[in-house]
Amino acid sequence: MSSVLNIKKRYILPLVLFSLYMLNVIATKVQLASGTNDIIRVNDVFEFILLILASLTFVVAMLLAEKDASQHSAE
Repeated sequence: MSSVLNIKKRYILPLVLFSLYMLNVIATKVQLASGTNDIIRVNDVFEFILLILASLTFVVAMLLAEKDASQHSAE
């Protein structure tokens, strides 16, 4: 199963969560730079939770990758 980007399934969730976080940061910066008063953004607490979830899921994905690598090297 080869794809264009060759992304493992375990990296999809961290990628989605981090992309949502970055989209929120960029959208807020664009809105502040343009001077609009109607800022659509995620609450600070939810932004923090989103970043923590992205970090934790990435760490879990990396630990699973290490586990797979050590199992393949033992064979």
